[in-house]
Amino acid sequence: MSDPEGAWRLHPLSPVLDIARIAPQLVFALVLGGAGGLVTLPLALVGGLVVIGFRYLAWARTTYRVEDGALVVERGLLDRTRTVLPLDRIQQVDLQRKLRHQVTGLVVVRIDRAGGGDEAEVVLDAVSSAEAERLRAVVAGTGTAATADEPARPARQLLAVGLGEVALAGVTGTRLLVVFAAVGAVFGFAGEVVGQEAAFAAVRDWVEDGRRPGVALLVVLGVAAVPVWLAAAAGSSILADGGFRLTRDGDHLRVTRGVLDQREASLAVHRIQAVWVDENPLRRALGRVSVRLQSAGGSGPVEGDSTTVTVPLLRRDRLGPFLAEVLPGAPALPVLTPAPAAARRRAWVRRVGPAVVVAVPVAVLLAPAGLLALLLPVLAAGLGEAEYRALGWTVVDGHVAARTGGLARQLALVPVAKAQSTRLRASPFQRRAGLATLHVDVAGRGRTPVVVDGDATALGRLRHDALATTAARHDELVVRRRTRHHEPVSPDAAGAAAGTTGSPGDGA
Repeated sequence: MSDPEGAWRLHPLSPVLDIARIAPQLVFALVLGGAGGLVTLPLALVGGLVVIGFRYLAWARTTYRVEDGALVVERGLLDRTRTVLPLDRIQQVDLQRKLRHQVTGLVVVRIDRAGGGDEAEVVLDAVSSAEAERLRAVVAGTGTAATADEPARPARQLLAVGLGEVALAGVTGTRLLVVFAAVGAVFGFAGEVVGQEAAFAAVRDWVEDGRRPGVALLVVLGVAAVPVWLAAAAGSSILADGGFRLTRDGDHLRVTRGVLDQREASLAVHRIQAVWVDENPLRRALGRVSVRLQSAGGSGPVEGDSTTVTVPLLRRDRLGPFLAEVLPGAPALPVLTPAPAAARRRAWVRRVGPAVVVAVPVAVLLAPAGLLALLLPVLAAGLGEAEYRALGWTVVDGHVAARTGGLARQLALVPVAKAQSTRLRASPFQRRAGLATLHVDVAGRGRTPVVVDGDATALGRLRHDALATTAARHDELVVRRRTRHHEPVSPDAAGAAAGTTGSPGDGA
């Protein structure tokens, strides 16, 4: 709603939602007041009325408007704060609907500038859904970019992840570890209550002294816990990512997810700095990957991580068309140049060396049972081999692709134009083997794409020819224009602009 001076206020129900958020504390105070007698109860009621009045005054003194190309927000009772956020500096506009907002049909709007801190620059809690869309269109420019020569393109859905796929993401990903953390917390609490020694003694007494029913019961409980464990991981994934949809509206992507806590993030396509493709052995066997879009700047915990948007699960055969939408001009998953043979020795040494240092003393001191520790170097060798096989990189169509990891692999795809700086490092051991590691720094916070244990000569040529030229900086303008018009760019044009023709690994 707007006031007579043209400024807008939050929805009138905003103070009510604030009170609903602190209602449990107020109820607790009233319960204590009732238990404390006739004196404490009136004090608790007066305190509640004061809080309600304060929330109403805070709502009445909060206004926002768009003027002179900037969003102006004024708030505060005695100490007035005036925030001026230029529209062209805005990085992202995110929407959030907690359960209390869904019931009332309201939305929290989080607006942040590029290079912002850990908190959103402007938080409007709460406005109507129609007002949220108007704000996003005006502030982010999604509703004003069309001209007579460039008609507005209707929003279109790029991806929708069904509940089955979301649940599969939960039982094949890191959410399985959350259950372990919860079980650990329960045991930790039990240890604090009854004492760790007493808890261990109770378990020992239960399984010792020939109490076979106790051991059998433990086995039954362990087997029965597996479906509960999987159901908890799937349910957690559904609550967080249920209803996942990715749509494109002009130059912006909109990501919607969540059941009880619905979140809708928006980011400009031309601000995507890197795309990460993650896969573990189980997902690889099922032909699935997860994808993370890493953007520049931004804050506000609408997406959990302010600089990334994660697609929980995607069929591998749909990855190529998806990359073409979110990273225009990007190639389909390229064939990578494997790491040199010297990198295999380094991977083995890094894994097997520490395992031998631990396994040998254990095997000697705790023999004969300790001899099982000698399996550690064998397992470490397997992990080292997996790490070596995961390594690879290439340059194709103006993009650097680099893969790292082991059993779980991460492939980074970075447009050459997005490289802000590069760091080529080589330890004494790498120099002896003719290897080096190249870090490709991109804008914003988040992970740094890196080429690990590549050929030092080839990486040095890549750093100079593809990542340190003036043409690479110019290519940023090409990416922006291509993204706005959603036009494909020929590999020859992209390679010429980025200076990648003839780069090592190109077209491999």
